Amino acid sequence: MAKYLDKSKFELYALEINHGNLGRFSIAGVTTFNCKYPVKFTQWLGFFWGIQKSDVAYLPRGNNYRIQRSLVKLFNRKCFKTVENVIDQEALTTALSVLGTVPRAKENYSFTTKTFSITSFMRRYNHEQHGINSEDLILPPVIDTALFRKVSFVRKSIRRIVFLGNDMKRKRVNDFVALSELHPSIEFLIIGKDSGFLENILNSNSYNNLTYLGMLTHSGLLEKLKECDLHILTSKSEGFPKGIIECAAAGVPSLVFNDYGAEEWIQSWENGVVCETLEDMDLAIKKLKESPNLMSHCSKGAIELSEQYAVKKVVGLYEKVIEDLHAS
Repeated sequence: MAKYLDKSKFELYALEINHGNLGRFSIAGVTTFNCKYPVKFTQWLGFFWGIQKSDVAYLPRGNNYRIQRSLVKLFNRKCFKTVENVIDQEALTTALSVLGTVPRAKENYSFTTKTFSITSFMRRYNHEQHGINSEDLILPPVIDTALFRKVSFVRKSIRRIVFLGNDMKRKRVNDFVALSELHPSIEFLIIGKDSGFLENILNSNSYNNLTYLGMLTHSGLLEKLKECDLHILTSKSEGFPKGIIECAAAGVPSLVFNDYGAEEWIQSWENGVVCETLEDMDLAIKKLKESPNLMSHCSKGAIELSEQYAVKKVVGLYEKVIEDLHAS
């Protein structure tokens, strides 16, 4: 978001973490605080640095909400947050592992000046199930669609199918592996960080048409997406998966499950396919493989879908929120 916010309107400050495969970044017009090791300590300094400098703070992360709350109160700052998960049982279990109790999980969303959800389904579900209130305005995630548009073209057949994700157990990569066994003539690629769950699956059997590529750089991911024709997300617990829009911008439509409200942005057989079961995904692959015209139609529709979430269009919504908060 900082990359695309209007630098003539705002002075921008951001925190960054450089560990693992994350290196330093430099964006013209953005001043950053580098949270070096140990991050648990330096991030506190970073929040102090950023919030005291700000007029309006954007605080999307929840695992530090108490220090964030204390600092915005100390410096009397306006702030806003985006709710980025449908808090179903699986997401709640993850949240509780960080925040401890349900009241603390809810408190994370209640201390800000404004709280926004990133999908309408999420706003309704979290309010009905947990009493979490957010504004009527929906703030979609900021996705660098322009980056993925560089490798965009219309797909007319299915030769390679890709899985993108790091939390492979939660994202049910085992279902993706099962689909690869049902379609031996198609190459299946898995991209992301594995904590051992996928390794155990791959060690238990041999898969001739399945390749695990691990973590890739942005340039490496773009190169691989140029070779892929379909994206499958087998997760049933999500918020708004950015990978769907990133792939769509490249012309790669997605097969997804319907558990987290994906019908809000995907129209089946127009820009992707929303499925109820793994069997539905199997049938969808067959149908798209047997119908090049339908495949190209979905690919074109995916590109059009990504245009709805064009980065500058979405950033404009955030700019209006920041300006309104500053003026209030």
